[in-house]
Formats: sequence, C-alpha cells, structure tokens
Amino acid sequence: MLAQIASADATVTYATTADWQTEFTGQITIVNNGPSAVQNWVLQFDFAPSILSIWDAQISQHNASHYVVISAGWNNTIAAGGSVIFGFSGSPGNVNSVPQNVKFTATAVPSNSTPLPLSISVAETSEFNNQFSAVMTIINSGSAPFANWTADFNCDQQITAISGADLVRTATGYEISGPSIPAGGQLAVSIKGAGALDWNSFSNCTLNGAPCQISITSLGGQSANTPSIFIAGIDTATAALQVSVSLGPSSYKLSLSGGALGKYSAVVSNSDVLSASVDDSGELHIVARATGRAGIKIQDSTSGATRFLGVRVNDPWGSPPRLPKYLALGTVSEDTSDDLGFLEDFQPDLTNRRVDIRYIYLNGGPINGWDTWGNGSGSRAVTFIRNSRMLGVIPFFVFYNIPDSSEGYQVDLQHVQDAAYMAAYFKNLKLALDLINQESPDDMVGIILEPDFIGYLAQNANQPASAITAITSAAYSSGVLSSSDPLFPNTVQGLVQAINYTISKFAPQVFFGWQMNLWASPAGGFTTSVPNTGLMHKTDALGVATGRPLIYNEASAITRYYLSAGIASYGAGFVSIDKYGLDATGFQASAAQDPADSVWFWNNDQWQNYLTFVRAMHDTSKLPVILWQLPVGHINSSLRKDPYASAGTFPDLMNSNRSLEDSSSTFFFGDSFTSSGARLAFFSKNDGKDPKVSVSGQSITWGEHLSDSAAAGVIAALFGAGVGASTTNIGTPPTDSYWWITAAQSYYARPAGILRRPPRHH
Repeated sequence: MLAQIASADATVTYATTADWQTEFTGQITIVNNGPSAVQNWVLQFDFAPSILSIWDAQISQHNASHYVVISAGWNNTIAAGGSVIFGFSGSPGNVNSVPQNVKFTATAVPSNSTPLPLSISVAETSEFNNQFSAVMTIINSGSAPFANWTADFNCDQQITAISGADLVRTATGYEISGPSIPAGGQLAVSIKGAGALDWNSFSNCTLNGAPCQISITSLGGQSANTPSIFIAGIDTATAALQVSVSLGPSSYKLSLSGGALGKYSAVVSNSDVLSASVDDSGELHIVARATGRAGIKIQDSTSGATRFLGVRVNDPWGSPPRLPKYLALGTVSEDTSDDLGFLEDFQPDLTNRRVDIRYIYLNGGPINGWDTWGNGSGSRAVTFIRNSRMLGVIPFFVFYNIPDSSEGYQVDLQHVQDAAYMAAYFKNLKLALDLINQESPDDMVGIILEPDFIGYLAQNANQPASAITAITSAAYSSGVLSSSDPLFPNTVQGLVQAINYTISKFAPQVFFGWQMNLWASPAGGFTTSVPNTGLMHKTDALGVATGRPLIYNEASAITRYYLSAGIASYGAGFVSIDKYGLDATGFQASAAQDPADSVWFWNNDQWQNYLTFVRAMHDTSKLPVILWQLPVGHINSSLRKDPYASAGTFPDLMNSNRSLEDSSSTFFFGDSFTSSGARLAFFSKNDGKDPKVSVSGQSITWGEHLSDSAAAGVIAALFGAGVGASTTNIGTPPTDSYWWITAAQSYYARPAGILRRPPRHH
C-alpha cells in the first residue's frame, strides 16, 4: 500500500513494508520541497492502526489515533531537496488505511546575522576516571520565549552523553537542540565528556546561527584542573577503567592529582565478589572472595572527586571471569547521564543498582546506522564497553543490521540478496569486532544476532534457509573473508554460517548467539495450529495437559528450522528468545481491565507455556538460552515493600505512555498483589498446578520463577524497554518507580544463595 501526501513545503510518502495478520511495519519518507534547509521538523497525522514501536524518529505526543512525530535528534535538519526516512511497527495487520490529516511543520535554518539575547554557560560538576560531568545552561535574557533553537559549538574534548536535549556531531563540532526556553528563563542540560574540562575547550558558539557568549566554570568554581583520584599500580598516562585481581587481598595507593592525600571512602556494587575499603594512609584494600565482577566507587570528601573502577576477579587458574554461575540479570542501558547515573549509585542495601549485564542495540543498517551516530567511527560501541568495564558489568550488543530504517520479510530478503548491501554489512560487522578487540581483547563481550530475521523466513518463505538465496559472497568481495577461509554458499544458511565464522575468527572472546521468535511458525504451524493470539495461548481452549506438549513440539520444530539455518555453527554459544517489545497494556489498553481477553498480558499458566517453549529450545539445540528484552512492567497493586519510601508499597503503574503493566517481572521475580473481578479470576488461574501460586481472598502470590527458568536451560534474563512507549527499569528515575531494580537486589540477596544454573550441554 502506498500513499503520498504533498504540500508546498514537503512531500510525505507512506508505505506498508510488511503486513501479516496481527502486525505490520510501515515507513514514512519526508522530502523537503523548499529552497533552503529546514530544522526542528514535526509531522502530525491520524492513523487508525496503533503504532507500537518507532525508529529513526520519536513520538512526542499520542492521543487516540493522533500522532505527533519529531526527529530522532541526529536527523533534525533536512537539506533543501533532502529527505528523512523513519519506520515503525503497528497493530493490527491487514492494513487498509493510510495516514490522514497529515501536517508537516519545520523552521528555516536561520542566517547568522542577527544577534540573539541568549548565552551559554558550562559548569563542571564532577571528574572521575578521566571523564568530566557538567551542566550546560542556555539562558534566555530576552522578553519573549525562545523556541526551535539549535546551539552549535566547537569542543576539543569528546562529549559522550547528554540528557535534557538532543546532541549530534557536526563536521566541526557539536550541535544541540531542545525544548522552548521561556522569557527570562533558562534550560539546564547535563553532559558528560572525556578528560578534565578545559577552560578553552568550548569555542565558536552560535545559537540559531547567531554568535553567543559561552563561559566555563570548573568544579567547585576553581581551576579546571580539579584533583582527580590516581591509583598507583593501575593508572598509567590515563586512568584505568578496570583492574584484574586474583582471589584474596590486594592493595593500591590512592592520591589526588599532584600527589595530594585525600580522605577517601569506597563502596562496591557486588559484595558477593569482593569488599573494598580505604585506610587513613590512602591505601585501597580489595578482598576478592569469588570469581566474578564488581565496580568500586571511590570518593574523596576533601575535593569532591569521584572515581569508578571495575574489578574482575580471575579464576584460580588466572582466566578472566565469563558469565556468573548463577542465572545472570541484565538490563538495557544507554550511555546517557540518566542511565549511567542510575547504575553508578552503589548502595549497601536493597537500593543498590547491581546488575550483571547491560545491553544496547547496534542497529540502523550498515550504510547510515549505529557507526555514524554520536561521534561516528563506532564511538557508540567504544563508549559502551568502556562504561560497562568501569562499572564491573558485562557489555552485550544486539547486532541488528540486516534491516535498516524498516524491517520485514520483504525488506530483509531484499537486503540479503543485494551484493552492495551485504558487502557493507560484513564491513560493518568487522568494524564492530575490531572495536571490541580494541577495547576488550581478552574479556567477554556478548552479541545477540539479528532479531526477527530468521523468524520472518520461517513464517513466510515456505522453504528451508538452505534454499533461500543470500549474497554470502559479499563476505569475500568486501575483503572481510578471503580464499583461505571456508567457502560458504550463497544461501541464507551460508550467510548465517559466514557471520558465525567471522565472529569466531576475528573475536573469539565474543559470546554470541542468534535471536529466535515465539511467532516463527508458518501458516498452520509446523506441528500444530497456532491461535490468532499466539502459541502461548494454545492451552486456553485445549487445557494444559493437551496443549503444553503441542507447544513443546512446535517450539522444537521452530528451533530445528533455526538450526538448519546454521545458527549453532562455528562456536555460537547460546540461543536467545524475547517475549514482545512492548508491555502488555501498551499493546492492548483494554488488557488492564480484562487481561483474559488480551494477547500479551499473561497469567502464570501462559508464562509456564513460555518456559515450555524455552525448554524445547534448550533440549533441541543443546545450547543454553538467554531471555532478552523481557518487559519491565509488573502487575499493579503490588505488595512488595518500597525501600525508597519511608513506609508502604510501590505505587501503581498508570497504564499510560512509559508506565504500562505487564506480568513479566512479577512472574520471574515473584510478588504478592491484590486483584478483583476479571483480574482476580485471570491472575489466580493455575490449571498447571504450579505450587508457587497461591490465593487468599483478593491477594494473589506468585513465587519467583527464575529457578524454573534456570532448570529450563536459561543462563541470563535481560530486561528492558523494547520501544519508546515501554515501561523503563533504568534512568533517573525509572518509570516503574524502582520496582524492577529492587526485585533484582532481592534476588541477589536470597538467604539460600543465588540460583545456580545447570551445566550447559557439550
């Protein structure tokens, strides 16, 4: 389906790029018809289907069927005759409508001839680990509000994160844009960067092209060379991000820059692995109790300096730790000040922020994707690994580049059959591996490969991956592989094998696996019919005794399709599975009132169906399983005690944008909650006779199911918002009011010890 909406200013084109019964993907292209560049573009439209996720743009407002979409930040400006493209997924499928009442607005990129009553100040707030944090304040001294602004400036130092505004790297420096600033008001923007903030670092500032003043105030109002913490025996010319130690004690001398002695304190993120303290002479004492990882936060009360140091405790044979021996927990986490500030808040109790893994996406395609964002040249991956090491956390990447600005069966098939696209793909993969080797040559980095790609083939191709054409030869024409490497056929199976081989050859320390899908069944299913509401609902009509074996058989058949595509070849270490990229009540608002009528708001029986699917994956593939992109939302009326409040339990999620319910976190971590009416009947249902489910009046208890997950072959559970409307478990503050992170700390603090996962098959 194709629709074109034209105006004097722009042409807006919509196309449905993939469509199936329950969902679809669409793409919108905006072409600037004007004679000059425009910026701060806004696209409004009415659209009958629900948009569930969006990429290369942001939904700033959503009311019923009306959407207001703005730029992703880096595509804020559209050159004359230029265009921007963004994509989205939605529901239901079988789309027979196009966006209506389309309105495009933007502001002209101004000349630089008119001075503006605005100025910028930058005040440093902290320095640690050869990084600075600062607040950039844009001050409007005029008599009218200032909207649709952009500030450009040169900065000799690398800016690595920003919150409160959007940041893009330009050819000569940086450009930020943000919300309207009232008359006489100001906007504070938090930034982080590399090194100690220098008085002369910021220069050539303009606001909307007009010159503006810029001033720098360093930490404490003093010289920019405020003391930072130096660790003798670890630091060289630069501050170390991580140190490796053996089991037992080790000590390091602390000093401030210039050799001064401070008054230090130390707190750790993972006290199960090590303890840390600083004596009066400035000696940092680490006692490593177990193989694993932790972060240490060192603070000096005399200067206010803070330093983070990651510690990896090697095993008794000197090898670095890999995944913990228990079922690991992880979260999505960008390198923004909000996300990093959240994880940096080490505490000795249930308000701690310990996680084992953090992940982000390397996506957007191999042409203008992740490696061009921010400061370019793959800085997204470099910064993420560095920040993860500093915090004592394992970095994982979701490498998602067979699609680009849109995805679907036809898009993915077109890309893998395009020689130029696939040559760029292999170069892009090699770049990621080179950056991993640069930053983490002997330490674990995880990669989850190409969500949905093989699932689309299983669902639509009606033939095995070995019969589907893909230009695997691009691995050789691109120069990534050569004649000395195995020759893989020009099929999807050959492509998957070539990707696995490339990772194993160039970065053997990488722990990688392919993402699978719950919905990867052809029409009619492999072994059983699949309900319109999905395979996890198979037991709704048939009952547990009849339906659950059918789910296992179908999951096993799905897994065999993936195996025949080559996913287990050349050292792949796991298989992965998600649930859905949006919390249940975001997919279907009525689910909050009547979850029995919903697709994704599952009760305990349906979650046990999910673990049946997972167990079949593990049994069939003989590989461990990583659960990924599990929704963060929990069931409302939680009775879990809130350690962030003086008394009482956690507040309810509002079932609105970024505050949505799901039963995922409740199922895995366990909780007691109250319900009534249709919700009570649904969530108390226990046809599978799970002993961890109990009901007393209107109170329902679900016990934890991470132990059940470990028994099914799961080695890690990674949670996080899949799309922008989802509930978040990270940030300052997270939109779930810290429910998830509190439950995670309770998991780590189990009196009987953390859940041990079973040994993997060999």
